[in-house]
Amino acid sequence: MQNSDECTFSNALHCFNFTMNGISISMEFFNIMSIPRLQYQHFISGSYVHLLSEVVSRWNISSEELFWGTGVDVKQLNDLNYKISLSSFKKVIARTIELTQEDGIAFYAGTQLKISSHGLLGFTVAISKNAFEAIETINQFVRLQCSFVELNFTVENDLAYYGITYDHSVLNFNDATDLQAYEFSCVFFLIGFVHLVRFFIPSFKPCVELQCKYPEYFTRFNDILTTTFEEIRYEQSSSRIISSAKFLDMPLSMSDPLTSEKFKLLCQKELDDLVATQDIIQRVKYLIDDKTDGLLNIDQVSQKLNLTKRTLQRMLKEKERSFQLLYDEVRRTKAQKLLLNPFITKDEIAKNLGYSSTSSFSRAYKRWENQ
Repeated sequence: MQNSDECTFSNALHCFNFTMNGISISMEFFNIMSIPRLQYQHFISGSYVHLLSEVVSRWNISSEELFWGTGVDVKQLNDLNYKISLSSFKKVIARTIELTQEDGIAFYAGTQLKISSHGLLGFTVAISKNAFEAIETINQFVRLQCSFVELNFTVENDLAYYGITYDHSVLNFNDATDLQAYEFSCVFFLIGFVHLVRFFIPSFKPCVELQCKYPEYFTRFNDILTTTFEEIRYEQSSSRIISSAKFLDMPLSMSDPLTSEKFKLLCQKELDDLVATQDIIQRVKYLIDDKTDGLLNIDQVSQKLNLTKRTLQRMLKEKERSFQLLYDEVRRTKAQKLLLNPFITKDEIAKNLGYSSTSSFSRAYKRWENQ
């Protein structure tokens, strides 16, 4: 089986052979093919942190306070296509727990997950023919919502196993922040999953296996755990949901097979667009913040991408973005991070961000706050 890089190379060769049969192609094609591959930045849908901001408002915590220094753009939270990086998601989790002083905040948030929280995928799943088709749809399009997990579904001896695997490079159980993110995500998404399934199948009550040790704060939420899950097993080799396979053939009350197929086509188009958009936008944002030379301008970024300035501008315009917009996003996020460091002066921050003076930086900062 070919891996993704091999498939890309194979496609490129196919296009090249095609040109040899008399079809001309511009040098821009070869420039695009030579764009350096950067480390992939994992993402998750912004809809989940949007919901989290609504939950923590009960603690009188504003969205601006919650997302400060996390890289989340509050203005984009209402955009259904907004994605945040995995690192930002971890920061939001840590900051949520810090501000609320509630380790079990995921229990509050998980019960608030709705079909709409999962975007187009949520509605597509809800109108599936039965539970089995719903699960197949989730597996096929989960990357619309989250890039760093894969879902594996198997049936053995009348039991259905729904495994959750993840890129091990993004999760280290010996790291306190990563462990905190794992516990939060398990509670948030698994409780949310069961509650949504019960909207269609009220008797659904699965067993769950988790890889972490039993967190002491779980004791305070024992009522939720015992009513949601038949059993929870800790320190297991993998994370998964286990239930009777009998529910797989049960029809869903909102079933609409014809519309479901149309929605799947929309999901596939959105997934294709997402791959293309994340590709160029994430590369540009990654390159703007250079660890050696600081913030790079469009000419410098174009050169690193082996593209002309005009070509890069056109590619970003096709994604309804501009270089200046991405530059400002990177600059603002970096400013928020630097301001959290008590050992860096405002003069140093202004210089680091390319401002001619502290007053210029202060004016920009006030403008960000008023936006």
